[in-house]
Amino acid sequence: MKILSFSYCFPNEMNNNWGIFVYNRLKALSKLHDLRVCSPVPFFPLFSSGKDIINYEKHDYKGLDVYRPEFFYFPFILKNYDSYFYSSGIRKWFYNLLEDWKPDILDAHFVWPDGAGVYVLAQEAGIPYVITLRGKIYECIKKPQQKKLCQKALQGADAVISVSGLMAEEALKLGVKKEKIKIIPNGIDPNSFYIKDKSECRKTLNLPLEKKIIVSVAHLGHRKGHFEVIKAMAHLSENVILILVGAEAQGGKKEDLVKAARESGLGERLIITGPRPYEEIPFYFGAADVSVLASYREGCPNSVLESLACGVPVVATEVGAVPDILPVPEAGRIVPRQTVKPLADALNELLGKNFQKEDIVRAAGVRTWDEVGEEVSSVFEQIYSGNT
Repeated sequence: MKILSFSYCFPNEMNNNWGIFVYNRLKALSKLHDLRVCSPVPFFPLFSSGKDIINYEKHDYKGLDVYRPEFFYFPFILKNYDSYFYSSGIRKWFYNLLEDWKPDILDAHFVWPDGAGVYVLAQEAGIPYVITLRGKIYECIKKPQQKKLCQKALQGADAVISVSGLMAEEALKLGVKKEKIKIIPNGIDPNSFYIKDKSECRKTLNLPLEKKIIVSVAHLGHRKGHFEVIKAMAHLSENVILILVGAEAQGGKKEDLVKAARESGLGERLIITGPRPYEEIPFYFGAADVSVLASYREGCPNSVLESLACGVPVVATEVGAVPDILPVPEAGRIVPRQTVKPLADALNELLGKNFQKEDIVRAAGVRTWDEVGEEVSSVFEQIYSGNT
């Protein structure tokens, strides 16, 4: 079977962490099918230059065949038209590809702009398509025009894969037939995320051996809830330090978090590492006593899965796939989003418990990306067999 996957969020040579969860699922799927990736690149003359261009011809990215055609867009304005610009911008490239290699299924990894854009091309070319629902859907349903376009694309899809039960419910509300929806959470790389010796991880990262450590792996954008975690830290023992691992994004600034920590009296108890190579992330989880993700919204947060796979308990807000993937009370606690006291209480409780790492891994039952790939493949195969 030939599969053409679309994702605006996909790693590149300048940012290997961007959309790593998309890459991992596609890499697993490519072991089972003839798969190519289209990762369209938004282009606006005043904001783009030759140095931004990576490679818009087919190239190999860590074992996957990837195309990066440009599509025109307006930064900051007219965002309701992004899916139109998306489909219009890559149309010529798409039909040129079809002359030599015609996919059996189009695979859109986000409902916007991927799904809404792919819907148009799929209708024109008469090719079945699948849309995966991730956290992006929550932004889109707040905007009437985007919601309408996403609704049309989802209703027309041959299948909708949701990474969480909560988002599957949103799909039902948008008129997608229940039999078309398949819930498939993300997976982990078992060669990287597994139980490690805490002391050795701390030595590797040059972290204090005697402190209690809370780790949050997420970009520094406001919606990741770091400000709430910092405020919660003020209610914990002075022997507890917080490590934030992530890049500045979506308006989030390191200096703002440092200021909040100072105002909360944390002093030197906050460490912000900035962006770190993906290969280092397992060591941060291995060094932690507890990990935390206080997001306002999520799809299927891989940081929760990866922490659990390392045998580290998690405190997370009740968003996205968290209720599906975090066993409570065996492996962590789930708290309301945008709250401080429940967050502080949960962190304090977990720091005081003596969890056995093997018990957390066993309770979580986290699946590998290869297992996820097989589940996704079964969805595609059902569509393919019904169209041949």
